[in-house]
Amino acid sequence: MLGLLTAFGAGALLSAVTIDIVAPSVELGEFGWLAVGAVVGGLVFEGLNRAINARGGFLRKASTSITFLRDREQRRRRQILDGLERIDIFDGLPDRELEAIAKAFRTARLDAGEALYRHGDPCEHLNVVAEGEVLLTTPTREVRLHPFQAFGHQAFVSGLQHRSSSTAVVDSEVLRLSRNRLRSVLGSCPTFGDRLCERAHSDDLVEYLRANHPEIGDDDIASWTETVVDEGMTRLPPLVELAAPTRTEQIIDHLEDVGPFRSLPRVVLGAVARVMFPEEHEAGYVFFRPGEAGERLYVISDGDVSLIDATGDSDESALLQEGDEFGLHSFVTGMRHTATAIAHSTCDVWVLRRADFAELIDREPALRSTLAGFIESPRIREYLECDQELDRDAAVGVHRRASAAVHRGTLPAAVSTTVVHGAPIAIWLGLLLDGIPESLVIGATAGAIRVSFIVGIALSNYPEALASSVGMREQAFAWRNIALLWGTVILVTGIGAAAGSVVFEQAPEQAFAVVEGLAAGAMLTVITQTMMPEALHRSGGFVGLAALAGFLFTTLLGA
Repeated sequence: MLGLLTAFGAGALLSAVTIDIVAPSVELGEFGWLAVGAVVGGLVFEGLNRAINARGGFLRKASTSITFLRDREQRRRRQILDGLERIDIFDGLPDRELEAIAKAFRTARLDAGEALYRHGDPCEHLNVVAEGEVLLTTPTREVRLHPFQAFGHQAFVSGLQHRSSSTAVVDSEVLRLSRNRLRSVLGSCPTFGDRLCERAHSDDLVEYLRANHPEIGDDDIASWTETVVDEGMTRLPPLVELAAPTRTEQIIDHLEDVGPFRSLPRVVLGAVARVMFPEEHEAGYVFFRPGEAGERLYVISDGDVSLIDATGDSDESALLQEGDEFGLHSFVTGMRHTATAIAHSTCDVWVLRRADFAELIDREPALRSTLAGFIESPRIREYLECDQELDRDAAVGVHRRASAAVHRGTLPAAVSTTVVHGAPIAIWLGLLLDGIPESLVIGATAGAIRVSFIVGIALSNYPEALASSVGMREQAFAWRNIALLWGTVILVTGIGAAAGSVVFEQAPEQAFAVVEGLAAGAMLTVITQTMMPEALHRSGGFVGLAALAGFLFTTLLGA
């Protein structure tokens, strides 16, 4: 319903802009000044909108959230493309193929000393160093890899286990292309498929297989090579078919990279895996928001999730991918979330509920011991002081209570925390930005303003106010604070209308045309950039008809 109301309001506002703002100036022969004002208004709105979005204002609506995250992902993909073009296997690929492959890459962030994979692990990824330095260790030598060097490609092409181990020398970032993701794009990347075929029956790969996999005979290698030549690499056939992991084994593989589970025996990890369950969510789904209790731990099995800090600062936000967990610190400490987690794309996650985890802690001493060690680590104390913004004494108190609870065989009780106000303030600034151009036009044209224009503004602002109020509430803002912010919007736009009336009272027609153009440019940008995407995201079908109804209704009022 909110989506349909937003579409109706967009149509009403479009009618008000075209009939009550643009048409009169065109009739007076002031189209040139109107166009100048419209271009300036659109550019000013776009610039301010970007600045506010970067500080969390994009959270005011689902559509602006998705747009902001998509833009950030495109910038990340551009960086990946720039790096891939320096690697021989990707160099010279058609732009369309390179773009598809770059889209399939995911990022893994490694702390200094952290292993990406170990000798004997199945090879499911082609890896490229993006930042930092990675040490590649084989039984006979060590190699230091620097940015935009690929590794693991021999095992990746053949589908066999790694015969090396990789460890981050310093804090590093590695781009990873999984076999499943590459399969999904290989059909549209014939040039890259041909290059993989060349690698598959090259002398270098045969020598690698003979040196590192003596258990595989020459006949098996020749048979596999013949299959690759005949069928191509679209299916990425492995040289040796490995048994597909079970559901429990898949979860265990992910849990082994999550802090409190890393040193646990697989039998204990299996007990945790058995109480986890899968969920699938569409892009834009919000897993949790600041101020909500950390009742669930999530592990991504496929897709991407954006974790946005409470201020909405994009520099402090992260794009999480396959194998990453989120919600962990709130989950184990009982503190409330300080970030927003949004599905960046359609994604599958494994979910662990706090109540189920508490039962496991009670009956699994090994789990209790490792969780206590994790809670007592400096990382949790840093989380309490930096993310939760607790003073040192309060952080120590929470730290001790959480540790004592785990040693007793329970999880620490939920603790309330202060609400961070950064994102709601940015949301408010975004709403104020939307309203100022309208108020200036109302004031500048007060002597000849039409009822249809006022009705169009009201019909467009009502659903927008509803959607934005929901966004504020989702960011843990109290109702009284929401009402206070809306009151300031009314006050500021009222002052804007008065200023427009005074400043433009004796102004020439050209000045009227410019200010009306400013408003028209900003309002049209609002309609196309925020209102209609929001309506389409919320309602899907019938938004075009709802916008048409709003346009005709407002036009009828002014007829």
